[in-house]
Amino acid sequence: MTAVEAHFPGFADNMQKLLGHGLEFYLASNETLRPYLNEVPYGLKLSWLDFTDTTEDKGWDTGEFLNLFNVMNGIAFGDRGIPMPQWVMVDLILMPSAAVIAALPQSAFTEILETSAFDEDAKRHMRAVFDKAKQSDYNGPIPIAGYCAAPSAAPGTWVGWSLWSLWTSVGLGKALKALALSAYQAEKLDGVTQYDNSALRVHTRFGRLRVLVATVPFHTSPGSFVYENDFTVPVTATEPEPSFLLDPFDYERQRAMQKAIENRECTYYVLAPGHLVQDGTTYVPVLEIPTAR
Repeated sequence: MTAVEAHFPGFADNMQKLLGHGLEFYLASNETLRPYLNEVPYGLKLSWLDFTDTTEDKGWDTGEFLNLFNVMNGIAFGDRGIPMPQWVMVDLILMPSAAVIAALPQSAFTEILETSAFDEDAKRHMRAVFDKAKQSDYNGPIPIAGYCAAPSAAPGTWVGWSLWSLWTSVGLGKALKALALSAYQAEKLDGVTQYDNSALRVHTRFGRLRVLVATVPFHTSPGSFVYENDFTVPVTATEPEPSFLLDPFDYERQRAMQKAIENRECTYYVLAPGHLVQDGTTYVPVLEIPTAR
């Protein structure tokens, strides 16, 4: 059992429900890394995909599947201005790491696209991608969500940098992240996200997020911060109340938090559920722990 599975054993509970929706799960990387990856996270056998494979013994083309993964990722992140160039996918995921991808057979994809509550712009883009795939005679599954992280120089630590799901109502983001972290056999996870990013609801399901860097102005997206999950520490039965609720767009408060971190005055944690709504405004629950002197 990996550190993540020991820390969060209940995350496998919704796998059967997801499989009941027709979802299929893939582990995409390359053959040289395969011995170092756990292909059966939470007891679910992931279908192996080697991005260098040119055979079509599956009945569909691996390269076209991964191209669709990248296009769908662009739909998910396009409004933030950070869609993934294809060379990034090769150089930063498929060569040194792996992606866990959720996909649907084409018949299930068309049914869910028409019956589920997708954002209308996303639905329009997804339908266009699907139509283009059909015109190219591609008959394989359609990627609908994915997660990937990069190995860190620190042993056992990974850096998460892409969690996306175009089907947000079935708990798919949480499942993908759990599967991937177990596949990587990660002990700690660092990452960059934004205070206004709805993915905080997923990230905080893996325990409180220690804020390592409270503001990253160099990042493309405003309101970015660096967090860490440590899966080697004991799980707490209950979470404390937040010290304050942070406005995701209060950049002055975020800069003040960073100064306190740099001066070793306080440690900050983002608590579950990641986002709280009060009077129609979304806030981030933050725990502030003063440093003992």
